[in-house]
Amino acid sequence: MTTERRSILAALTSALDGLCIPHTENDPLSRRTSFRIGGPAALAVTPRTRAELVAVLDLCREMGKDLPVMLLGRGSNVLFSDEGYAGVVIRTAKVNRVVFDTVCDACKPSGLIYADCGASLSALAAACVTEGRALTGLAFAHGIPGSVGGAVVMNAGAYGGEMAQVVCGCDYYDTDSGKEGHLTAEELQFSYRHSIFSDHPSWVVLGATLALPEGNAAAIQAEMDLNAQARHSKQPLEYPSAGSVFKRPATGYMGQMVEACGLKGYTVGGAQVSEKHAGFIINRGGATAADVRAVIQHIQAVIERNYGFVPECEIRIIPSEHS
Repeated sequence: MTTERRSILAALTSALDGLCIPHTENDPLSRRTSFRIGGPAALAVTPRTRAELVAVLDLCREMGKDLPVMLLGRGSNVLFSDEGYAGVVIRTAKVNRVVFDTVCDACKPSGLIYADCGASLSALAAACVTEGRALTGLAFAHGIPGSVGGAVVMNAGAYGGEMAQVVCGCDYYDTDSGKEGHLTAEELQFSYRHSIFSDHPSWVVLGATLALPEGNAAAIQAEMDLNAQARHSKQPLEYPSAGSVFKRPATGYMGQMVEACGLKGYTVGGAQVSEKHAGFIINRGGATAADVRAVIQHIQAVIERNYGFVPECEIRIIPSEHS
């Protein structure tokens, strides 16, 4: 790391001290991700409210574009470098306020929820059938280990549902201009595992409003229970992983293609193509980011040879940003 970057990080740390916003130097990213892989972040910041998150983003912007910054929700879809991250990782898990019966005139008469970016998607789905509520449309998300912000960015989905079906608006912060804005459902430009945020990496999701119709609580709970049962029976939840590795191709399913190529159980170091579901790469113990990348590259080469296309990785692979 350069002397200049160390100086910038020191100034940022001092500013965070002044604002009493929690932060940690050399924070081990292997503890912050579902893969349990990754070296230390030079500085990890943990804002506790949306206002603190905006304050941190403002500070990072003021420090200049030479300071690498990334947002980390619940760490369920990322692979950090073994060398770590020589910049600022902003952990949003504590920015998790949820407000039921919020206001959005365009979405009436559905039940409305506002959720901060760091709110647990799975917990939010479960909350739709607690305290007398019976809000339908989010049962697909029960068991998805990510945050609301990450789910909006990638239009997360499962079992026939996706965020595009329930999100009616989103607040964001533009790290280039330092301004906040709001996007309607149409402006979010949702498509398969894609949103407008995919094309604007400088935009940070602050929170989203979801429109969920009233339903039958017992039926909603039964759907969530069925989805949970399917996850436990088909997915290698007993091992650390980052979920599905590749985006679904135009035809067929990646897990079936990987299995058909005889790659179930393919192993490099501690990383292995799951023998339970070939769409997953698992950490069997001591896996490094290099191990996982090697498995990914081998799968891509074999799929290209056998099927004529290179599968697109769904996991975010984060470079170390060392300089």
